[in-house]
Amino acid sequence: MLLLNKFRLLEKDDFGILSAIELRMKHHEYVPLEEMIKFSGLRSDEVTFRIRSLSRDRLLTKSTGDQQGYQGYSLTTFGYDALALRALVLSGAVEAIGKSLGVGKEADVYDALSPGGKRRAIKFHRLGRVSFRQTHRKRGYIADRPHISWQYQSRLSAEKEYSSLETLYAAGVSVPKPIAHNRHVLVMGLIEGTELKFAELRGPKPILREILRNIKVTHQKAGLIHSDLSEYNILIKPNGRLLIIDWPQSVSTDHPNAQDYLKRDVLNILACFRRKAGPEPDLDNVLAYVTGKSRTLIL
Repeated sequence: MLLLNKFRLLEKDDFGILSAIELRMKHHEYVPLEEMIKFSGLRSDEVTFRIRSLSRDRLLTKSTGDQQGYQGYSLTTFGYDALALRALVLSGAVEAIGKSLGVGKEADVYDALSPGGKRRAIKFHRLGRVSFRQTHRKRGYIADRPHISWQYQSRLSAEKEYSSLETLYAAGVSVPKPIAHNRHVLVMGLIEGTELKFAELRGPKPILREILRNIKVTHQKAGLIHSDLSEYNILIKPNGRLLIIDWPQSVSTDHPNAQDYLKRDVLNILACFRRKAGPEPDLDNVLAYVTGKSRTLIL
């Protein structure tokens, strides 16, 4: 996570250098100093001074150089975080970041506050942190791109999740409210609750019915399938209601493998309730219900 104490000390010209490097990283793995000077609009001595500080604070990383003595700089995760956070702060989407809500293989989520003091969640997508091969396999929107940077992977992931949340929230699915996104960072409504895996359910059938109803609305009204639904991304909120999170890998119902993904999602949920409450419902009946082929759900 970005070192917030360092972020607060960054100045406009620091962001000018970070932005210049981001722009030229489309053409270089490490951006040459002369291009940083050209595209930042700053004097060479000013750029050199600020590069030293940004590197010390781990917002930039320096190339090791080659036989010709070439040296350049690229953004680190912290540097990319800083650019996204600055844009979100300036837009009024977020003012402060608090405690961690979860750190995973592909994202970090934190508690946050709006300028008006409303609690929100801020999610930093981190695709490529564990394995480029794995993210290419799991994410259809990058599978046909053999060479793609971790920044661009993460940016696409955030954009995809934001778009899905907009559709789902409008359809009435129990998801966090999408508020804003910039680069690889997504701001949404408050995320709170206990993962279904660890929740103690006094009345499991009503919870299962509500989960399946949400899957049905997702499928029929939003035209989407989660495709990675499990007991870890369904939260039971303090008021007993649901919150379904983690949507960057969602697919359209017209995806070639849509029915396989839907069946897998349903099987994951039914297996969870079998462990918690005994015998599980009939799979064919549940699939008929969530796809609209049957109005009756037998639990």
